[in-house]
Amino acid sequence: MHLTVFVWGFTAILGRLISLSAVPLVWYRLLVVLAVMPVVIWWRGLPMKVPLPQLRSFGVAGTLVALHWLLFYGCIKYAGVAVAVLCLSTITFFTALLEPLVFKRKAVMSELLIGFGVMLGVGFLVKVETSTDFTGLAMGMGSALFSSAFGTLNGKLARESHGEVMTFYELSAAALVTSVFFLLQPGSFVSPMALSMVDAGLLLLLGVGCTVLPWMWSLRVLQTLAPYALALAVSLEPVYAMGLAWFIFPGAEQLTWRFYVGVLVLLSLVVLNTVRRVRVRGR
Repeated sequence: MHLTVFVWGFTAILGRLISLSAVPLVWYRLLVVLAVMPVVIWWRGLPMKVPLPQLRSFGVAGTLVALHWLLFYGCIKYAGVAVAVLCLSTITFFTALLEPLVFKRKAVMSELLIGFGVMLGVGFLVKVETSTDFTGLAMGMGSALFSSAFGTLNGKLARESHGEVMTFYELSAAALVTSVFFLLQPGSFVSPMALSMVDAGLLLLLGVGCTVLPWMWSLRVLQTLAPYALALAVSLEPVYAMGLAWFIFPGAEQLTWRFYVGVLVLLSLVVLNTVRRVRVRGR
């Protein structure tokens, strides 16, 4: 689980390095994934046919994925890596609200409190470490909401389907939704021939190394753990992403002691949740 989150920490850095705007960046990322996944499915010998109700569920999840990625990379381009990854940490709060609805169980007050604590920690960091406006914050929070929504839905679907097949159909739907945005922003399309070698290489790394592999890992995790557990681990993504940004963009992503205080809060909440779950299982 934490290896998955660590790899995801590189997606924000690659999003900053790639010169494309959010819509073509997400679109090409998805094209790389859709070129690779059929080979993976064939190699694993998995059936491609799925029931129609399941296919509709994959379509809903894929739509949520597209909205999450478009807002996430839009936030990176508009407000910077720090704001995007810090806002993403609030998925714990959103997941604590959405998971009981999807799995038809009562909300757990301790999960809501821990999620709310993460919200406060993120709010503190965004307030003191960045100078973003409402638009940047809204894009970041919207990204977190859609990430929580598809993560929670996948927590249910992952126990009913093969992860590789899920990945292909969900991200196929995400590619279709992203293509629609070209109609809304016709001037944003970038021809493959116009891609620089650097951007092409980074998109390949983003698509294979930071999407195909961790995506399938995350679905394996969701076969065992609840979506909330994965969401809480994702709260550590700012630690990895902002730490990397500090080395790669030393002049743009400045960190102060307040950042480390916020990181300590997030780490403490992750440990608190782990201890709580161990005690519950022990009973």
